[in-house]
Amino acid sequence: MNKATVVTLSMVAGVVVVAGVVTAVVISNGAPGPEDAQTASSSSTRPSASPTPSAPVTPSPSVTSGSTPRPTATPVGPGQTTTKVPEPIPDAATVTPLVTFDQWSADTRTLTIGATVPGTLEDDGTCTVTATNGGLAVAGTFTAQATASSTDCGSMPLQSDTFTTGTWSVSVAYASSTSVGSVTDYEVTIP
Repeated sequence: MNKATVVTLSMVAGVVVVAGVVTAVVISNGAPGPEDAQTASSSSTRPSASPTPSAPVTPSPSVTSGSTPRPTATPVGPGQTTTKVPEPIPDAATVTPLVTFDQWSADTRTLTIGATVPGTLEDDGTCTVTATNGGLAVAGTFTAQATASSTDCGSMPLQSDTFTTGTWSVSVAYASSTSVGSVTDYEVTIP
């Protein structure tokens, strides 16, 4: 026998040995075979459940003419719309949200506002952003989430055909079980 044949036979023998060990372990542990699986499935009384797909939450801000903003969806994370606005305690701490960015998308008629509440670390807060121009208002309420040094409102998209060219006043109100505050002096120009 030459050297290549011995190496090949050694590798084949090694695979056979490994396969034999695996088979022995499976048999000694009493792993069910095909017949056992059939018996187990027919005698099992355990209920089975299949996952039910759910539709993704799509923020849908409310559009009003001077009324109070109404939340429209279930919270998922920072920047997601929410229906739960916490009740602040009577002697709640006053905080001041900070608008971090704004972005206008003419294609989707969406004004996105980013905001944070510096120095506040809370996970039960909500941020309500309201854009007004004359008697028109577009608003949405979003969940906030604590980060290392602030509470983040995330990206808060307001999509509406109500948006017109001109200067819109933007306010961001923050509320939690222990803090409350707002910023009302931010303006966005929609081209």
